[in-house]
Amino acid sequence: MAKLSFSGHETFSCKIYWLKKGYDFVQAGKKFTDDDAVVELGVGKNMVTSIRFWLKAFGIIDELDQTTEFANFIFGENGVDPYLEDTMTLWLLHYNLLNVEKASIYSIIFNGLRRERLEFTKQRLLGFLKRQLEEAKVSFSDKTLDSDVKVFFGNYTRFSSSDVEDAYSTILQELGLIDHYERTDNQNKLIDVYVFNMKSKNIPLEALLYAILDKNIYGNSISIGHLANDYNSVGNTFLMTESVIIDYLRNIPPYYGTYSETAGNPVLQLVPGLEKYQILKNYYNLAYAGI
Repeated sequence: MAKLSFSGHETFSCKIYWLKKGYDFVQAGKKFTDDDAVVELGVGKNMVTSIRFWLKAFGIIDELDQTTEFANFIFGENGVDPYLEDTMTLWLLHYNLLNVEKASIYSIIFNGLRRERLEFTKQRLLGFLKRQLEEAKVSFSDKTLDSDVKVFFGNYTRFSSSDVEDAYSTILQELGLIDHYERTDNQNKLIDVYVFNMKSKNIPLEALLYAILDKNIYGNSISIGHLANDYNSVGNTFLMTESVIIDYLRNIPPYYGTYSETAGNPVLQLVPGLEKYQILKNYYNLAYAGI
């Protein structure tokens, strides 16, 4: 786990059009500290700071404000999905958000909280975060944690904003990873309850393979237990149980690998030399061919 980091978003969840806007801004040689950045990006000063933060959090730019290989692959001149029209790209961005760890709350929630409970309230989440900070011997203000929680809900659900436009414009809601319902508490007050969606999802196999190959910690032979349970594994990242991962891999094309069980131990055997971006190109080329 990287050094814990909170805040930086200026209380704004990431709008779905910000990443392309920010990418083009950087590619044009502009700087977020320029006096005309507000005009160029067409947002307020605090939103300029937020856009820069989200570009880093999603792995679109690095700490030197240079665009990454991933960003150029998605948003570049020959980018595969610059306007985020394919849900596949949103799955990849969700993976990046956890893996880059510029915003710690996301990896903490998907790796830690979901292992402790599938349903939670805002107060339960805040309590969990504070315990994690205590264990790490670091501290952040209640205001900072509360702001991060609000922004987290804004990125994944439509139930954290009374503004209709805002509620339907943030970036990862379409993935349906966090469900929501209301119930009454012991004082008969209505409260919001959030639920990790562990149901089967329509995630392209190529997204899982990209996430596996991106880590550089596995060989060609990988235990399904590792894929389901390791830190920032595909199981934790995409909310997939071991059995769901197995169902995916049973049908893996032979040019990517094979699934097998030896003495009851399920294993993914990858074809040597697979390249993560070529796998993504295969997906997007096929997707475009079907249009």
